[in-house]
Amino acid sequence: MKLPSVLLEDIDSISSVDCSADSVAVKFGNQADFEESLADWPSSNFILFTSHLGDCDTDNERGLYVVSSVAFDNATFTVTASSKKSTFDEQTDEMTIEYTKPADTAVSKREITQTWFGDFPGNLILNDDPLKKSLSVSVNEPKLGGNIAVSGHLHFSWLKLKATSFYVDVDLGLSASANVKVSAGLSYDNDVYTFSPASITVSAFSIPGILDVGPALAFTMGVEVAASGTVEISADLSATISNGKAHIDFLDSKNTVTSGWDPVYTHAVNVSAAVEAQVNPFVELTAEMAVSFLGGLLDLSSGVRARPTLINVFSLNAQFNIDNANNVTIPASTDENCVNGVWFSNAFDFIVTAFVTQFYEIEVYRLDVPIYKSGCWTWAPDVIAGTAKATA
Repeated sequence: MKLPSVLLEDIDSISSVDCSADSVAVKFGNQADFEESLADWPSSNFILFTSHLGDCDTDNERGLYVVSSVAFDNATFTVTASSKKSTFDEQTDEMTIEYTKPADTAVSKREITQTWFGDFPGNLILNDDPLKKSLSVSVNEPKLGGNIAVSGHLHFSWLKLKATSFYVDVDLGLSASANVKVSAGLSYDNDVYTFSPASITVSAFSIPGILDVGPALAFTMGVEVAASGTVEISADLSATISNGKAHIDFLDSKNTVTSGWDPVYTHAVNVSAAVEAQVNPFVELTAEMAVSFLGGLLDLSSGVRARPTLINVFSLNAQFNIDNANNVTIPASTDENCVNGVWFSNAFDFIVTAFVTQFYEIEVYRLDVPIYKSGCWTWAPDVIAGTAKATA
């Protein structure tokens, strides 16, 4: 602060604070604290911070008043300060704000943490295009769960009129599972079908009049589909990330780093006919933080996006190359001489992206794991179902 300051909320014996356009009257509940204030407070040129309701500053929780002189009433234990209301940007040289994750044993009204779990039973129909009546894309009994915790740091200098340090730390957990089914009667090429079953706004962190942080979470489940001919495909994907961490620097993308993104996943694929096709189910979680400082002096948003994808490709020849939305290409095998001319390949793809909406977006983590390297696909009759089922 540019001037010495008195924080009234730290004095328990204050019984009332009454503010007007040109004064602040502070009444004490006992003589000892009244006399201590008489001795310790400056006689002029200092700041009173009020936090009491009444008529001081209900909206911003704390009022900031510059005192020009004080008068003491020994009979009523009241200090009356001749004053003028001011603001942080007028009376502060620099400001540092830290907000941290709450301790496990404590609950704070300003914590930023949330745990959720959602079941979405039934059959979600993703394809609603009337021009593609012969294509059915659905997700059966999707499940989503996870947790988020946010902490951060901001240092602002009015001498430089800018933030000199500004970052957030995000801890994320994610668990998701779904069974995707695709029935195609004609050829379709690299279309993406999505469903957003959940969007959660976490209780915002706020220092009224100074800093507001509004986290939000958005889920998307979907599948990329390309098929040639009539086919029934099903794919199961489950993915769990227990302790993903992202340090997002608003000012310098080089300082944005992540750790702990170690996904555990399961998968299964069935296809009913020898076709050229792909079916790539994915889950996407985006955690975004909107930050507003001093009513918009700084107004930025940042976030982290995690997307696990199961990539599956089936082909009748060596010419069918698939490039999914995350730019992972699985070419047809040129080393295999398949008796029936059919080959199959699949992989698990997991990408984490960090972004500051107004400035940059960068890939901070990538995991590409071949599950089944390009190879021949063996066909065997399924006597019970009366159809052909492929196995690798």
